[in-house]
Amino acid sequence: MIPTNHPIPLDAGVARLVALLDEDRYEFFAERAGVLEFDARMARIDAERQALIQTLARYGFPGQTKVGLLQIKVDGGTRWVLAADELNARQRLAGLGVTEVLAADLVDVLHRQFGDLAWLATSP
Repeated sequence: MIPTNHPIPLDAGVARLVALLDEDRYEFFAERAGVLEFDARMARIDAERQALIQTLARYGFPGQTKVGLLQIKVDGGTRWVLAADELNARQRLAGLGVTEVLAADLVDVLHRQFGDLAWLATSP
């Protein structure tokens, strides 16, 4: 939500999305917009549009859960790990002795490896 002491973005579409941002994401957006407007000398409307693109690229759309898929090697075989926090998942996997961890595209792996349907199980 846009704090009341901050200006509403000039572009109505930008304003609608910015209104959905949480405090941290809004702060990132506002900082980027300011830098682009004043340091890069962009028009305010363009700076806000670019700042929104950068914010969405970094954090995803508001309310969107960012889930990552990791490919790991265990006992000579490939396993897949679905994680809400990739860094935490990598640390936990290292604690389990897993040394080969690669980020993978969830949709691609789900389609190619599992025929669009995969069963989940709990971690050790």
